[in-house]
Amino acid sequence: MKDAVSRRTSGKMEFQHIFRLTAGRRGAGRKAAAFGTALFGALALAGCSGADPAREEYRLAGIEQLEAGDYEAAIQSFEEAIAHSDGRVGDFEVDVLKYRAEAEYKAEDYGAASHTYDVLLEVEGKDADLYYLRCMALAAEGQTARAQEDFDAASAMAEGKKEASPVMDDALVALGTAYQKSGDPERAKAAFDKALALGTATPELYGSLGLALLEGGQPAEAAEYFSQGMALAQPGSEEYGSLLRNRAAALESGGEFSQALELLKQYTASYGSDPEVEREIRFLETR
Repeated sequence: MKDAVSRRTSGKMEFQHIFRLTAGRRGAGRKAAAFGTALFGALALAGCSGADPAREEYRLAGIEQLEAGDYEAAIQSFEEAIAHSDGRVGDFEVDVLKYRAEAEYKAEDYGAASHTYDVLLEVEGKDADLYYLRCMALAAEGQTARAQEDFDAASAMAEGKKEASPVMDDALVALGTAYQKSGDPERAKAAFDKALALGTATPELYGSLGLALLEGGQPAEAAEYFSQGMALAQPGSEEYGSLLRNRAAALESGGEFSQALELLKQYTASYGSDPEVEREIRFLETR
């Protein structure tokens, strides 16, 4: 962006600019306040000569915590890494912010993640991967319109490139899931179909596509996608059981009662039963 570029000095941007951006959008949340505190600390350090060596220790600790699934601790470590920086946004700070956004997303703090990507896009300028990643965060928040805008912007940037973005398929799945949850199965199916066309065939994707079709009133097609997902899933896994049960629901919805009953009996033999499954079995036995 022109405004961001105009504020750069030797490839770096003053933290003061980033702090203003952050304070204006994230002041309400607990993590927002923490991030603002970290950046305020960075501003206090701006007068120091050079960065505190501890910043790399905090960065490495955050990466280890992120990989271990301790996302809250990772976020705190990345805040400390920023607070111990030299008051300017250079390669180190950008790297930390990217890790921080990933930790926020995995911690399901999607609002914080989307705003961290706002900051990164302001610093880095137009970047397809960042738009796809922000799309995922916005989609998880249920902001389908903004998520679609980011996806379209990223796709436009990626046109003509030999290699597709490594996160484009994830963005499609997130977008499709958001449309599915918002009650728009047609757009959900379009997003999932596009992901499948890119070669992203996973049990989870087939399951999501099956749900979109089932909710859209296409039970036969839904049952087929659940079946394809089962073919990729590990038999006996929770994922396989979910697909099996959903396929039974799709067959029942399409009037294939005997097949649905057979699948539910398979389900109970492997995964046990519950009142809902027993109720469905009793119903199907009367068909």
